[in-house]
Amino acid sequence: MKIRKGKIVGLQGNWMSGIAELVVDEVIGKAVIRTGVYCDNAPTVRALENCFGDVIGPAHTINHHGGHVGKEIYFSTDPVGVLEAFTPVEDAPPEMVRIYEEAIP
Repeated sequence: MKIRKGKIVGLQGNWMSGIAELVVDEVIGKAVIRTGVYCDNAPTVRALENCFGDVIGPAHTINHHGGHVGKEIYFSTDPVGVLEAFTPVEDAPPEMVRIYEEAIP
């Protein structure tokens, strides 16, 4: 599993489709690339709400200026690029940080 790192720019999606896109400014070596990571809408919104707060807006909408925006995360995706998991940088265990840093070219 490859661990990636980035800063959350936003989350966009439609609860009817069940699909969302977590937009992240991903750190790749010394570059920062804006990346869209597809994810399951409801579980991702609930996880972001649990970690950062102020993510769920009125009528179960996404608060596009919520507590998740600007937060740094470590994350991984499955083989087709769908979000598997994320961890706020400040909550990452030392082993996760070590694995990420050892993979930097």
